[in-house]
Amino acid sequence: MQSLSQLYYLHGIGYEYTKYTGEHVIFEENTRRQALSCCGIDTANSDQINQLNFALDAGTWLTLLPQTSIIEAHDPYLKVRIDERLLSRACHLSIPSLSINLTRENLQGLAVTGDYGFNGVRYLEVALPVPAMPIGYHDAVITVADQQAHSQLWITPKECYSIDDKKRLGLSIQLYSLCNAQGLGIGDFADLATLIREVAQQEMDYILLNPLHLLFEHSPERASPYSPNSRALLNPLYISISLCEDALNNDSLSQLLSDKPATTEPFIDYSAVSRFKYDAFRCLYTQFCRTASADRKAEFKQFCSNHKHSLATLVVDDNEYASYLQWQAHLQLNHCQHIANEANMAIGLINDLAVGCAGDGSEFRSQEELFAVGANVGAPPDPWAEQGQNWGLPALNPQKLSKNNFAFYRSLIRANMEDVGGLRIDHVMAIRRLWWCFENNAQQDGCYVYYPFEHLLAILKIESHLNHCVVIGEDLGVVPSEVREALKASAIYSNGLFYFEKDYQGEFLASEHFAPHSLLMIANHDVPPFKGWWTGHDITVKQEYGLLDSAQSAAQHEARNVEKHRMLNFIARESGQHLSLDSEASVVYELLASSLAAAPARLFTIQIDDLDQQILPVNIPGTDKEYPNWRRVLSRPTEQIIRAQHAFLANLISIRNQ
Repeated sequence: MQSLSQLYYLHGIGYEYTKYTGEHVIFEENTRRQALSCCGIDTANSDQINQLNFALDAGTWLTLLPQTSIIEAHDPYLKVRIDERLLSRACHLSIPSLSINLTRENLQGLAVTGDYGFNGVRYLEVALPVPAMPIGYHDAVITVADQQAHSQLWITPKECYSIDDKKRLGLSIQLYSLCNAQGLGIGDFADLATLIREVAQQEMDYILLNPLHLLFEHSPERASPYSPNSRALLNPLYISISLCEDALNNDSLSQLLSDKPATTEPFIDYSAVSRFKYDAFRCLYTQFCRTASADRKAEFKQFCSNHKHSLATLVVDDNEYASYLQWQAHLQLNHCQHIANEANMAIGLINDLAVGCAGDGSEFRSQEELFAVGANVGAPPDPWAEQGQNWGLPALNPQKLSKNNFAFYRSLIRANMEDVGGLRIDHVMAIRRLWWCFENNAQQDGCYVYYPFEHLLAILKIESHLNHCVVIGEDLGVVPSEVREALKASAIYSNGLFYFEKDYQGEFLASEHFAPHSLLMIANHDVPPFKGWWTGHDITVKQEYGLLDSAQSAAQHEARNVEKHRMLNFIARESGQHLSLDSEASVVYELLASSLAAAPARLFTIQIDDLDQQILPVNIPGTDKEYPNWRRVLSRPTEQIIRAQHAFLANLISIRNQ
């Protein structure tokens, strides 16, 4: 049992946690055993358990360097583990890519940062000074006496990439919801380019996007961007036909476009949209194969080489065609970010990384060995889900993540930082711990499993600098203080939602309490648009779709009035303006946004849905078939929305600049 307890710890299987109620919970032995079984470990096999314990504990001291070595760029020391009897022996370090060859006569006198006793031998971890090196990953070889070890050195900045400390205003959008200029029924990169130009004229500094991840071509109604086919690949449906070079002089495409279906519905018909756009994509690809110049074909070949890791996750019949679509999507996303840069937007586009992938998608199927068996990602019980949540996303095995120097996570982060100025990480706690949901004795069970936080954080810091990309960590819910401090020290923006920022009496916190290094929003995609919330239309919608009965609806309307009073109290405290429950939603919203614009938060984000005065939600959490999630479009072109709100936006900018 002691060996098994040790393996729980070494493998990251949690022992305890504190519930949102403050209750201290210790996981049952049976629960922890099942979590370990999901990692492919036979918990009844003592030999396997002992071997794993040795490899994860004592075994790490018997080699000079681990597979990866994290070195702080501002204080470059390499931690070397040696038998203390070798302190007097010469040490040689070679880093071929940087032409570094360092020889030291002995290792005596170096700072000792750790020690371990094994079989009567004392092993020491010593801090070996190394030359300053550029941020990134560098292969190294170290030799001490007759021992030699290979390691990848991760030269890590102290913080993530950052911009100046000025207060910024940005816009949050769901790209698919933009009114499409070509009338193809779904927003695309050309529509995004138009929006960028409009918001830049309003002196806004960024646009926060929904996840742009690859979804399911052959199951287009699976529209959730948070349950994607692959997070390392882009959704081709966002490709603008008009921006493609292969659309020029393309007779078959012209004929297809002349017969395009009319789209006037408030919800996207993904089956029709996908069918039409993929027919158009075939026209584009055929034209490319027939007429592309040698230079363009070489450019495509170079793209495939540069993106071989992410393209390797494609599980398709025609890999070259699918790669061509990824190339076009990247070209257009890059085009949009270039427009933002040219317009002097401080950040430009902020991408959104989902916490996981679908269990039947390309990401999972191409790298199944990295995932736990039978475990999904979810959340423990909280006020919004008393039984906890199972998000249906397969859980990564924390020990398998280290394969090939964490190649999977490095490639994933790089793919999502490319071509943008910022990355929001949905549920950033995933780099520290995740709640696993699994079946145990025919019952649903779950516990926390811990991930290699130091390494995953180092990757974020390195990649953010290599890609000049700021990082935002969605840290809603219960986040241990040590994690918050580590994220803060790494200059990762936190993500505050006004609706959830309350004191113990349920009153909204004063704006001065919002963290300076944060991205503040009134709400996000899981909360109804403001007008829908203020009028209680979201409750009505739930009742119409059979999600609430009349009694539940009445209770929620009553509770909503309490929340509205609290919001009015907040506005009165912050602005001195006294409104009532009868006030128009637009009036309340403008005063609320103006009050929050004065908050210390460096990034303040408003939703285009609210500028459009939408009442229908983008997503109703906990629903799938009941309500058409991720399909609602805006009522008018974005140029009209932004220009109609010019005075309001100018006022927010003025407040932000004070």
